[in-house]
Amino acid sequence: MSEPVIPPPSPEGLSDALRRNIEALEKRRVVEEQVASARDRIARAITGFTGSIAFVCLHALIYGVWILLNIGVFSGLKPFDPSFVILASEASVEAIFLSTFVLISQIAWRRPPIKELRWTCTSTC
Repeated sequence: MSEPVIPPPSPEGLSDALRRNIEALEKRRVVEEQVASARDRIARAITGFTGSIAFVCLHALIYGVWILLNIGVFSGLKPFDPSFVILASEASVEAIFLSTFVLISQIAWRRPPIKELRWTCTSTC
């Protein structure tokens, strides 16, 4: 990745208004985390994990073993899903749930309480 043409200002070079806005956003983020419902925290945790490389590696391993087992690579083990219908069904159901969790976390993240917005505007404007 290339360096920016104009480097960002150092903390000492920030204007007072910008510094206040950054501080207000940091405070707001802390408050949002504290008042988040259990549903929102769970959805955020699930989407955080599913958006990680660990999730990708886990799925590559599980699906890889599933496929190898069902094409008969492992002698002595009988394939249980030779047509991959069960795998396709599982993947479809998983996609439905994961997309739902992503939507829940996006909606919760974009919809701050009105009280929070008023506080942010009055303290920084």
